[in-house]
Amino acid sequence: MKQGRLIVCLVLVGLLFALPVFGQNKDTTSYESIMIDNFDQQPQDWSWHVTASRFVHEGYPRLQYFEGAPNSVKYLQDPSLNAKVLGVEISYDRKGDNWFEIFPAKQDSNGKYVPYDVPLQGKVDHIDTWVWGAGYGYNLDLLIRDADGRVHSLPMTKLTYHGWRNIKTVIPGWLVQRSRLRGGSKTAYFVGFRVRTDPEAPVDIFTVYFDQLKYLTNVFADIYDGYNFDSIVFDEGAGK
Repeated sequence: MKQGRLIVCLVLVGLLFALPVFGQNKDTTSYESIMIDNFDQQPQDWSWHVTASRFVHEGYPRLQYFEGAPNSVKYLQDPSLNAKVLGVEISYDRKGDNWFEIFPAKQDSNGKYVPYDVPLQGKVDHIDTWVWGAGYGYNLDLLIRDADGRVHSLPMTKLTYHGWRNIKTVIPGWLVQRSRLRGGSKTAYFVGFRVRTDPEAPVDIFTVYFDQLKYLTNVFADIYDGYNFDSIVFDEGAGK
């Protein structure tokens, strides 16, 4: 009887190891760091724009590129390249719940710029960027659109420090990065940044700068046995 049980166990173990390797890769990870924008040259098909709440002072906000980089980034760059950062300057007419947003946009067929959500590959672990703070009580948030279409505001940092800091924001597990619907989105999207003032924070000229916007992602997250069938399109009239 014991011998029979031993044979059954050996058969089960053999079957386990005989399973296709490709079918066992759900826990496989391959992390890559992907640059959204290093700000050294403008992206080919979209550009950065800024908008602000109603009490913004006339002539603001202003968006501009400047030469320079954080010291921790400089030594990794080719000295012959003109490294740049993205800067925004703003001023408000009164204290309160003021805000401004920095976001990518594309030109439509009429030449008008419309917001553009940048697709994020794989399953994103975190997004990080270098941010220059001016010591103001302003809050920086990350805007992410999930795969079901909802936009989430994730807190990044409070800009009460001075100078450059690398700010890392982890994407929470509850944020849907791949829709369960067959026709749904297969990725989450970077929407932009939102900067909010504390009610008592000063509202005279405020500046902030960005450099090296990138994200770390598991590019194997959506690879499974038969993943290629997920995007097959049936021929109209087939089977009639």
